[in-house]
Amino acid sequence: MVSIPDLEKNLAKMQQLLNAAQNEVQKKTFQDIIDNLTKQLESEKSKINPTKAENLKVDKPSEKDTDKQSSQQSKTETKKQTESKPKSESQKVATSEVKEEEKLENKEEESLPPKQDYAFQGIGTLYGRIVRRYEDNDAYYNLISEGKTYELIYNSPKVKDFLRLDYNPDRDRYVTVYPYLTHFPNKNTPPKLGFTIIAANDTPHLDLKVNEFKLSGFWQFIAVCKCPVISIHRNRKGKGDRVSQLKKKFDNEKLNKKLTRANHVPVLWRDAPVKPFRFNPKLEKDKQGDRYFVEIKAKFLPGREQWGFMEILGEPTLDVPKYYKPEKISNSQVA
Repeated sequence: MVSIPDLEKNLAKMQQLLNAAQNEVQKKTFQDIIDNLTKQLESEKSKINPTKAENLKVDKPSEKDTDKQSSQQSKTETKKQTESKPKSESQKVATSEVKEEEKLENKEEESLPPKQDYAFQGIGTLYGRIVRRYEDNDAYYNLISEGKTYELIYNSPKVKDFLRLDYNPDRDRYVTVYPYLTHFPNKNTPPKLGFTIIAANDTPHLDLKVNEFKLSGFWQFIAVCKCPVISIHRNRKGKGDRVSQLKKKFDNEKLNKKLTRANHVPVLWRDAPVKPFRFNPKLEKDKQGDRYFVEIKAKFLPGREQWGFMEILGEPTLDVPKYYKPEKISNSQVA
């Protein structure tokens, strides 16, 4: 459940972005997000104290006021619009209760799974032929799709057995995959792109068309890529999850790097409702900009090693699911 302070913070941020919107597409997107957050905020506040729900409702700005705010560009006016009003007694009570609830949540073990509403994800559908990378070796495979060849990676023994037993290089299939990218220190060098295979079927396995992907992660720039990316980290499901068990069992630095690596998927998203985060080494941590978690549908662009934005699947948020932070990597390449 998203907390009231998080919702209020996101709402204030979205209002600022609406005020600074530069075109109608951005204005509509921000307004839709604000409407959605407003409903969520009213709902959460009514749960805290139903008898005082009327006092806690969020005042939705009129259409006239919204248009007026959108046209104002000066920082002084924007600051005045976003200043918070003095809290009423009922709001103080609600805030106090929320703080007590947060204290209890902070004491819980990290074994709690990620929030149901948010999870890092990168999954999609490709169509093509699965062939052996080497004629006399059934341990390595490639995917030939739309005239391009991509290395296939598998993590499950069941997938390996399936590829070996059901091998037919002349047969086209719908292949369910995760993107697997390796970026290099020189950002002018294109990343190496492969895919982790999950399934191969005669009919689509997901509610996605060929080359369509669902991408959920941090919207940001990284030093080794010209294009902004969606960074997809490994979800942290708890102390007993697969990653935690393998790290504990083998205690191998190289394996740990592989287990906790993130996939940075380049995305062309011209009218994104929020700016991609860009780290500034000259600024202190608390002075850096916001890093949003986004959920979108994007189309894979064969031959370009990039994805193109199609639609938003969830409003950008500062609320992030638990994840494994990538462990230190070598200087030879960045993955």
